[in-house]
Amino acid sequence: MRRLVVTSLGALALSACAVPGGRRTPAGADTVPADAAGRAPGAAPADAPVAEMLAGARYTLLGELHDNPALHRLRLGWLQRLADGHRFVIAMEQFDAIMQPRLDAARARIESAGDDASAGAGQAARARELAEAAGFSFSGWDWPLYEPVVALALERGLLLIAANLSSRETAAIARGSASAVSGPRGDRPAGWTDADQAAMASAIRNGHCGLLPEAAIGAMVDAQLARDRTMARAMIDAHRATGLQVVLLAGNGHVRADIGVPRHLAELDAGGGIFVVGIGEFGAPLPGRYDRFVAVEEISREDPCEALRRRFGR
Repeated sequence: MRRLVVTSLGALALSACAVPGGRRTPAGADTVPADAAGRAPGAAPADAPVAEMLAGARYTLLGELHDNPALHRLRLGWLQRLADGHRFVIAMEQFDAIMQPRLDAARARIESAGDDASAGAGQAARARELAEAAGFSFSGWDWPLYEPVVALALERGLLLIAANLSSRETAAIARGSASAVSGPRGDRPAGWTDADQAAMASAIRNGHCGLLPEAAIGAMVDAQLARDRTMARAMIDAHRATGLQVVLLAGNGHVRADIGVPRHLAELDAGGGIFVVGIGEFGAPLPGRYDRFVAVEEISREDPCEALRRRFGR
């Protein structure tokens, strides 16, 4: 079991696809209903402020449930409206930070080729080329949900940042052999308390249906913290290099204002404004603290606990 957890840690790290809990409408945050196309109904007076508020912060974090198409369409609409007003940087959890040089090289090739038909295929192929260069896992992520974001970056000339810690580096942390967790504080942000540690451990434990061996929880917390800090550093480096707003797309677990990437941003760039939007489904528990929480209709999916039981052979 220990070997299985270490091997699978990259896929199992806390994400927005944590197991749904009790069915209730999220409380303690604003919610915006959306139709099947991911749009708020009617004139959507509650939706407009979301897109407008995105422009006001140096660092904007947009959460997700990785498998809900309506959610992805809603978020894409916000990005399109934001791009109508100004240029910004898109940072993605789905891209590995160590792949940034390859991503930049692929982007340079695509842009140098321009619209010359003899230079390559259309936009879809170019978007896929960027994703491949950035280490996107086509077997682990649903590419059609992320392709429009990469295409938008190409269309609008928006810089793409590979933000996440790779699965290999994550597994090394689980084995206790990575420098990322060395030192007295490791990747824990300033002010990190025992309560914060317990909250993250609880989220990981519950998000995996209680199937993880308790001995693995500490390593999972270390991995989550390392990923969150890596994403925060990628965002800060991008802002300092460009002077532009940086928008992170990542799972709701990563963008939590209480224990996620925003905690690291607040420490590493104390003067930077941060705005966090969690995006989930109606009827699911609020998965953390956000500046704004938006809900869309839930989708029909296999019981994630049953899928994990099969994976662990239970």
